[in-house]
Formats: sequence, C-alpha cells, structure tokens
Amino acid sequence: MNDFLYKLLPMILSLMISQIIYMKSDKKYNITNKISLKLHIKQEWMAFLFFCFTFVIMFIIVILNIYVLNIPSAVYFTLGGILTGIAVGMKHTK
Repeated sequence: MNDFLYKLLPMILSLMISQIIYMKSDKKYNITNKISLKLHIKQEWMAFLFFCFTFVIMFIIVILNIYVLNIPSAVYFTLGGILTGIAVGMKHTK
C-alpha cells in the first residue's frame, strides 16, 4: 500500500503544479480561447478533446516503454500528472 502511494505522489504533485501554472497563464494569455478558435471547437469540448489526446499520448508512451524504451514509473506518472493537470485546467477555465 505504501509503495503505491509513493509511486502516486509524483503524479499528484505534478498534477497540482501544472494545473496552477496553466490556470495562471491562461488568465494572462487566454490560451484556451486561442486553441478553441484555431481548432474551431466549442469551449465545452476542449477539455474532452485534450483528455482524449492525453490518453492517446500516454498509450503511445506505454507501447514504446514495453518494446523500445525503459521509462521509470515515476517519470511516467509525472508526465501523466502534467498532461492531466492541463486537461483539468482547460475544463475549469471559461
């Protein structure tokens, strides 16, 4: 149980930090609105699109990790936390 929590800690920390950074930068630069205008996607579908994009990226990394690379689990969980934090940040900005 403790091993699982130690592996999950980098993901939770990176999720919180990336969400805070994204929300502050989105307030200043309007990143979400610029992306939705370029892609012609409604604001409410942006988080879903980025979450699907995150899922595909993480799936590709897992496949590469199985056959080609040897990525430590802490790096994988940190990357997943960063991408998920940005997706959650997109959802909460309107």
